[in-house]
Amino acid sequence: MGRYMTVVLKEEFKNDTFIRQLNETLLKEYGANTFLKFNPWYYLQEEADYMNKDPEGKKQLPDWKRPVTAKRLSKNFFWLTNGIFTIKLSGGTTADEGRDAVAVCKWIIKTDHIYIDTGHSNNYDQQTIAEYLNEVFKEEDYDHIQLWKI
Repeated sequence: MGRYMTVVLKEEFKNDTFIRQLNETLLKEYGANTFLKFNPWYYLQEEADYMNKDPEGKKQLPDWKRPVTAKRLSKNFFWLTNGIFTIKLSGGTTADEGRDAVAVCKWIIKTDHIYIDTGHSNNYDQQTIAEYLNEVFKEEDYDHIQLWKI
């Protein structure tokens, strides 16, 4: 299993407009590695469309009745849940993936947790993330002090 960082947006912020802006902010202002952090519905719909229409996509989840829906993907796979960011902290995380965790953590600190459901989120504090990932950053020659600057 391992230890995961999980950040759940409050229900009122689980919409495509907010999530698109948040993902862009994480990338441009907080140093995230990739654009997609929190899953918007439009992305989940693209995944469902791929599984329903593309010959290669139809090979995925072969036991599932078609059509696959965005809601079904969101409900059945924690890494595809709408409005949630998750990353494995313990074992196997690369420094580039770790940058995403740091970016989300810095955003949470800067916004004083107002957008997240703290009751359903866990391991999102700076101390926990640094404990698991700073060594990974050092091994990859990242300046972990610079990474954590807000």
